[in-house]
Amino acid sequence: MNRFLSKSRPGQAVDAGLNLLDTAIGFGLVSVAAVAAVFGKFLLGGLLAALALGVFVRLKRRTKS
Repeated sequence: MNRFLSKSRPGQAVDAGLNLLDTAIGFGLVSVAAVAAVFGKFLLGGLLAALALGVFVRLKRRTKS
């Protein structure tokens, strides 16, 4: 991805971080399996947070009988 495609400051920061990660993988400092494991944990954490939020909202909306 070209760094000039990201016009916003956060987009450029994310792009720079991904370029740094790609360079570290290229030099063998970080394995692809470790990156995949970290990504999977963040994905699972987001999924579990969404599930917990859904349960909380459902219990909050329950009528008192």
